Amino acid sequence: MQAAKRRKVALSIFLLMCFALYIYGVISAPYIPSHIEDIALPLDFMIGIPLAFYFLVIRPRNLTLLSIIPVIWIGYGLSVVALGSADAGVLPYMLTVLIPVEFVIAVRECLKVARVYKSAKAKSSDPMFWFGETMFYLVRKDMLASMAAAELSVWHYALFSWRKKPHVRPGERAFSYHNAGGYMSMLIGLALAFPVEIIGVHILISQWSIVAAFLVTALSVYAAIWLIGDARARVMRPVVIGDDHLRLECGIQMEAVIPRSNIEAVCFSENDINVLGKADKLNYGTFYQANVWVVVKQPLEVRTMLGKKRVRAIGVSLDDPKAFGDVIELSLKRLDD
Repeated sequence: MQAAKRRKVALSIFLLMCFALYIYGVISAPYIPSHIEDIALPLDFMIGIPLAFYFLVIRPRNLTLLSIIPVIWIGYGLSVVALGSADAGVLPYMLTVLIPVEFVIAVRECLKVARVYKSAKAKSSDPMFWFGETMFYLVRKDMLASMAAAELSVWHYALFSWRKKPHVRPGERAFSYHNAGGYMSMLIGLALAFPVEIIGVHILISQWSIVAAFLVTALSVYAAIWLIGDARARVMRPVVIGDDHLRLECGIQMEAVIPRSNIEAVCFSENDINVLGKADKLNYGTFYQANVWVVVKQPLEVRTMLGKKRVRAIGVSLDDPKAFGDVIELSLKRLDD
């Protein structure tokens, strides 16, 4: 808590300092000789502020150095506005020096990102893990990393997963859920309707605006790819039972690894777990109609698209909930014995 508070204070100090420096530059500009202003302002905006950003924000949060590059370019933009020209003062010379520096930073950090990705790929065959580890290295925020990983995973599953096998480790028993509740049937129906709808809407909107028509069409194609990617993820990431664990998954939307010793019960209706509050439950059933609820003894960390949550019960929709329940019940009896 103290570390987080210090980081917030450092960020606040940086923002106040930037604001004060910019206000000072604007107010004092008429009183500063032009030959001094042409040197001082670019140095402040393109070197001083980025250095402060590094020491007060990047370093305390262990962020990637890539985040300093936009700050340098913002400083360049402020310098152009303040001096009135991109050729004023030392601005051309600053660019000549800083562009190679930025290039070196970008190459160095990209190599680091590649190493993180390669290391994650060596640890797991799950693309969600690859992208999650890589994005967390870049942003250091669980929610942002999860959202970015989900977005990248959608494209991976939609475009590159068609010859791959489901993510099942040796010794694990898989239970599918992509057909539960008519989810796949709904997607097939949408797949048949999408081309006609996209073309029709494009022609209709193009009568009013060509730009708007292409924008709506691009968004529609993106939505179609997202649905395809999520559907493929549901096929490729089944629910599995291992020797000592249960891995619950729901496409790119959720993942939880539960030790068998932490499983309290398996229920087939939410009515059976009404003793738990809403905050203690996560429902990832098809159309919000879960046919299996796994209840744990101690709160469990669950990875979702919006970051990690701690809950006592997770609901999913399985193609064969009874077989799943029988296997869990048998494994719990063996654990008790």
